[in-house]
Amino acid sequence: MNTDYLKNVFRWLHIGWAIFWATICILLATGEGGHPPGIVLVPVAAAIWLAGHGLLWVSHKLAIRGKCIADKKNIASGKWPLAIILLVFISGIVFIAGLFGIVWQVLSERNWIRKLPIPFAVWIPASLCFFGILLRQEWSRILAGGGFLVVAAILLYETIASIMRGQDYSITVWLILIAIFGLLILLGQYILRSSRIKAFFSKS
Repeated sequence: MNTDYLKNVFRWLHIGWAIFWATICILLATGEGGHPPGIVLVPVAAAIWLAGHGLLWVSHKLAIRGKCIADKKNIASGKWPLAIILLVFISGIVFIAGLFGIVWQVLSERNWIRKLPIPFAVWIPASLCFFGILLRQEWSRILAGGGFLVVAAILLYETIASIMRGQDYSITVWLILIAIFGLLILLGQYILRSSRIKAFFSKS
């Protein structure tokens, strides 16, 4: 089983993650002002940095396991489509950010039990999607594509609700909202209908 391609993908993800969080740590350490001061947040950023590398390592192992599953099912296992890499990246970010957010909420909020359902409602599907894609499970494709469409529907609902409450948006905000809504719809439709994405999870 050739896993050199997966090794290269995750090597670049490690490099990108390291560059991003090294930059964040430098900006926090050298920044002035703010409450709390940026230097205080450096340990938190460093913890997320290290946790991300740990998650990437686990992801690499799961991706290799997913390739084994695909080989046993005689599923085409060539290079990952760009959309799959994007999905793994997005769902991985949501997984680790959501995990830290939930832990922070538990530690800092008195009524954290009442406030956890909404974060969990986002974090659990994203986590399932993340691990399901790595293990080449067909249901993760449906969950991911449906998730983008649900987020688009929520964005549309919130926009309409805010307009009915008298909220006035500038042209720039409208363009941003329309672009995000369109992108979410396109991604959701592509993941659900693309034959190339389907072939990544099952026999074409």
